[in-house]
Amino acid sequence: MKYVATISFGKDSTVMVDLLLKNNYPVDYIIFNDTLDEYQEMYEYKEKVAKYFKDRYNKDITVTKPKKSYEDYIFHRKTKGEMIGKMIGLPNPTNQFCEWRGISKRDATEKFLKDNGIANYKLYIGFTLDETNRVNRGDSKFLYPLIDDFKMTERNCQEYLANQEMENPLYKHFSRTGCAKCQFKSDRDWFMTWKHHPNEWDKLKDLESRVNKEENVFSKNIFSNFRSCLDMEIKFELADKQGSLFDFSDEPLKDCFCKI
Repeated sequence: MKYVATISFGKDSTVMVDLLLKNNYPVDYIIFNDTLDEYQEMYEYKEKVAKYFKDRYNKDITVTKPKKSYEDYIFHRKTKGEMIGKMIGLPNPTNQFCEWRGISKRDATEKFLKDNGIANYKLYIGFTLDETNRVNRGDSKFLYPLIDDFKMTERNCQEYLANQEMENPLYKHFSRTGCAKCQFKSDRDWFMTWKHHPNEWDKLKDLESRVNKEENVFSKNIFSNFRSCLDMEIKFELADKQGSLFDFSDEPLKDCFCKI
């Protein structure tokens, strides 16, 4: 039996892995699914956490990558089924399931397990007490230590990282972490991308422009209600002039890992 912990470097999964290692739980692999579309700050934070896990627990992080890039996925045209010939286009929040997440995370993990001959395993999932509705008790291979063992809420995880000064700097601007172009972002998180990560915003605008030049596309909008990047920019510029309705100022997040 192998024990595998998945880590996205969001607050919950980071705390979960640290608690597992600190309390001597069996952990054979720590897997980070690189979507190839993360914020640069996420990659920098990953390196800090990886060094910490190695120095303190002598544990390495295994990085998986999808078979194709985010752009390859967007510009892919269906080769079978009712939508044959149709280009996928930009993922839209009206879709309940993110197909790109399945490709870049679930499929990549399954491929890693298969390639390494790991058939019998337990998978630690970083759900908190706030997310008990997401728990799948019907599959015995999934373990939920933050719920069952450590009794941690999302707020507890946030405080845990703050106390150890190992916070992810992305939380200074975002309410949640994830792909740089996640279609499930709130308007406030999109505003933060526009304001504080202009390079990522420009990449999205370029993708939108290229997709809209194509014919027979399943989705040409990544925002709800068929809004475009231009529509969002008009909204963001107005909000910024009014004192930034979406912005907020907290104490600077500390990621020096000084109190570990």
